[in-house]
Amino acid sequence: MASLKQFLLSMVKVGCIGFGGGSALIPVIEDEIITRQQLDTKENYDQDVVVASITPGALPVELAASLGKRNFGSRGMLLAALSMALPGAFVVVLLLSVFSTMQAEFLTQIEIASIGVSSFIMYLLTCYIAGVMKQCRDENTRRLTRAIIIMVLVMLLAFGKNLYKLLDVKGMPVFAVSTFHILLAAFFFILYTRGQLNRKHIFVSVLLCGIYLLGYGKAHLVSNIFVIRITEALMLGLAVYGVSWNIKKSKKRYPVDKKAMTNDVVVWLVIFVLCSLPAIIIYFPEAIAFIRNGIVSAIMSFGGGDAYLTVAEGLFVESGMITESQYFGQIVTLVNILPGSILCKTLAGVGYYLGFNTTGSMGTGILFAVVGFVCSIAVSCGFFAIIYHTYDSLNSLHVFRLISRWIRPIIAGLLINIMLSLCNQNIAASSAMGCSHKAVFVLTLLLYGLNYILGIRYKVSNLWLLVINLLVVFGLHFIC
Repeated sequence: MASLKQFLLSMVKVGCIGFGGGSALIPVIEDEIITRQQLDTKENYDQDVVVASITPGALPVELAASLGKRNFGSRGMLLAALSMALPGAFVVVLLLSVFSTMQAEFLTQIEIASIGVSSFIMYLLTCYIAGVMKQCRDENTRRLTRAIIIMVLVMLLAFGKNLYKLLDVKGMPVFAVSTFHILLAAFFFILYTRGQLNRKHIFVSVLLCGIYLLGYGKAHLVSNIFVIRITEALMLGLAVYGVSWNIKKSKKRYPVDKKAMTNDVVVWLVIFVLCSLPAIIIYFPEAIAFIRNGIVSAIMSFGGGDAYLTVAEGLFVESGMITESQYFGQIVTLVNILPGSILCKTLAGVGYYLGFNTTGSMGTGILFAVVGFVCSIAVSCGFFAIIYHTYDSLNSLHVFRLISRWIRPIIAGLLINIMLSLCNQNIAASSAMGCSHKAVFVLTLLLYGLNYILGIRYKVSNLWLLVINLLVVFGLHFIC
């Protein structure tokens, strides 16, 4: 069994290569902690993924905190969350505090490195998808067929925007729904039908999910807000009915472990208060306003990184806390090309500029950056603890076992969209490489294929694969 030190070093490593968003890191964390270190079971990790997927906040930070708590107690929970979130947020604040010329040069190197790292992550995502399919095939052919259908449906719902961008197609795809809304629709389907796929259940769930997804798709084919709200209310009511029916049928009580839940929430609350207190005491009105908006933004951080950047703009730019040029010219650029949680990086960056704008001092900027960083972690993990312990009390129910059973094919479908997104990110970094878009696209495919051959056929370790990718991209950049 891995030690706490080894576990934390793994969290730092994942945080340093965390390109592609939270969902992309699900298989990376699993490979590092579950497969290699065998620190926990796949069943426990799948439950973490389910809860983190329906909780606002930074998904990889929540996964790290849960793994740390289960295996090393409260200390492991705190240190794991910090280890996962710190690398990206630290580099953001560091670059915001240095001269623009140094920042520009450093960003170019980061963009070049991201091409190699993204190609490596695409390989890891493929391994995860292949593993899901193998697990289903080993059970029976029927399960494999259903898993493929689920994966394809999820992929079609999610990848429209990235596919259009990759093919340079103008216009708006019909769906291109966010991960959050796809997962909510999937959970509704499972909770309402309870695995009983009769005509009534299929008709009602397909009708409601169709309206819901068309309403939240990029094309907004259902634009009537009243229709969308009625649909959401019906979905919520039917989902609650499905869970209630299952509880009644099981004839068991499912008490929530309130003591454990309260303990976790209090730990994060205390950490947040202690880290925020210096800023509150010295800069009372500014600190309180920032904390208020930071908490609200973290609670509203559903729908992925792009959606959060829109929320943050409204709360911090439109309110006048930071300038538009600081937000879009500096923070957004950094958080999009650096690894780590967009929520953690953004709140740390906004905090730095708010503090700097308040006094003109770098020290004040760093003080507020710490407040924003800790706010992002504490809110994410605090809400995760509440939902986790509530879910944990019900996970023996048939409907929740169904969610655990089908979460992997759902995630596999979402990861195909992540792979397209990573490919688009690499193409966008072509100017840093000094190559054309087509050349970087071909390079990405070649690196992806090289990773697959070396990793699958010759069993080269992930660390060496990552090193090889970086050597290739920097070597080609030097030649060009």
